[in-house]
Amino acid sequence: MGVFFWEYDLDPEFPFCVLEHTTHGNQDRIHWHDYLQIALCLDGRGKYIFTNNEYNTETGDVFIIDNFESHAAIAEPDGHVKFLFVIFLPELIATPGCRQFDFEYLSPFWYDAKTFRNKIKHGTDTAKKIAEIMFTLDDIWKGQEVGYRHLIDANLKIILGALIRHYRTTDPKNFTTDIHRHVQILPALNYIKKHFAENITLKEVSETVHISESRFRHLFKEVTRMRFKEYITILRITEAKKLLMSTDMSVADIANQIGYTNLSHFYKSFRKYVSISPGEYRSHYI
Repeated sequence: MGVFFWEYDLDPEFPFCVLEHTTHGNQDRIHWHDYLQIALCLDGRGKYIFTNNEYNTETGDVFIIDNFESHAAIAEPDGHVKFLFVIFLPELIATPGCRQFDFEYLSPFWYDAKTFRNKIKHGTDTAKKIAEIMFTLDDIWKGQEVGYRHLIDANLKIILGALIRHYRTTDPKNFTTDIHRHVQILPALNYIKKHFAENITLKEVSETVHISESRFRHLFKEVTRMRFKEYITILRITEAKKLLMSTDMSVADIANQIGYTNLSHFYKSFRKYVSISPGEYRSHYI
């Protein structure tokens, strides 16, 4: 079992799209994708689960999602949550050899998943500004009149500029403009997301990016800000939280599905990262 890869067929010449997505109940699987995403909640209430966080979701909330992090949206029981998504590949904004200034537009997406706040709360000036421009992008995308690509590029960069200002102001320690190491390690992170429930090794993963095990260990921690085993554990715990909230599977079955052969070890890991037991977590959210 791996985290579901949500693939969207973007135009190679202009890898961008605006679309609406509605999730009903717990239909969304924990997933990741190779594009960057800005999500605006249009209607409904629920939760957005990320690698190391979960957020209540309400109309007007904005979420920032990179091309590394696993996540899923869950609506309230028998309800729905409707989103407007702006998705694009990084190369729409910056490619190798371009100005460092252009790379900096992407800096809000190169974050530390352990401490980053993906949610920008509704009602704040930043959330309202981003929502307004996302609606403009939606209109431009649907119309696709002469010059629409240039208008999309200009408006998207206004959103990215607003995000830079927001995160530089609210979370300066999490802010970085160095993305080259992220690009280098991306194939390894993709491999881990597909195989985290298996008994994969550091050596096995380092071979996906063709560098030595010792160099990969250093680079991995530099990029993700966590150790290899901790990263795998967090992926497993993220999947466990989703299954606890959205299924009636037993705790033992969930532990086995995400790669734990020792149930007590799973309980210990879950409590370490969530602060309560799996049963308490399920009771609290259900």
